[in-house]
Amino acid sequence: MNKMKLTPEQFILLENSFLRHFPTQIPDEIFQDYKTILEYKDLIRYAKPDKRILNHLLDTVIEKIKSNQRFQKITFIKLIRWQYDNSFIDSKTSDKLFFVFKSLINEVNETIVWSLSVTIKDIELSQENIDWLIDNYEISEHIQNRLLRYPKPNKAITTWCNQRLKKKDLDNRLSELIGLRLNFDTNFTYKDKTSLIWGIHYSKLSDKTKKELLLKHLTPDNFEELIKICEKNNYIDIISQLYNEIDK
Repeated sequence: MNKMKLTPEQFILLENSFLRHFPTQIPDEIFQDYKTILEYKDLIRYAKPDKRILNHLLDTVIEKIKSNQRFQKITFIKLIRWQYDNSFIDSKTSDKLFFVFKSLINEVNETIVWSLSVTIKDIELSQENIDWLIDNYEISEHIQNRLLRYPKPNKAITTWCNQRLKKKDLDNRLSELIGLRLNFDTNFTYKDKTSLIWGIHYSKLSDKTKKELLLKHLTPDNFEELIKICEKNNYIDIISQLYNEIDK
């Protein structure tokens, strides 16, 4: 293809398109200054998620927080969320994300709080950060969500869960609490069998174990809910088994 001479406007159009698809080519200079990041925010927003960009954004926000400087919180938290990809979150980046989360979680703006919660969803946290969530669970429903929906079984979270079950101070999240308990004790049972089977659903147990427990705790009272759970998890083998065993 012959080289084409572009107008300045055409070059900018081409460059922006290229950088969106090849974010590793975005120069570091864009991220060295808070004002420059804002100037290129649309480019950053539409660029493919990139670990380098995410860490630049986090470093900028953390510097603003530590120096107690004002900054466009909603804009930066959204940029962080758009540049987030769970596949490249290591322990260092996880700690940065959590620092921003715990520093801004008391913000009044629900948009910020929701976006912050999303940025630490489904990532592994250090035990120190998990302990912070446990110590501050009463502050926000978003903190409770991160504990109740932590991506893997954790003994400290289960200990916290046992305390909540005893004190009955989170009964509105009963099934999720039961799910946490089941992660470490599949023999655990509960008088409310409907909450129990939904706890099985929320647990991090294997599908095989979940199916065994669902059948074990099936009652006439929770039959309809069990069918919902089977549909939700595509446990069609249980549906088939129940249908074929029923006295028609």
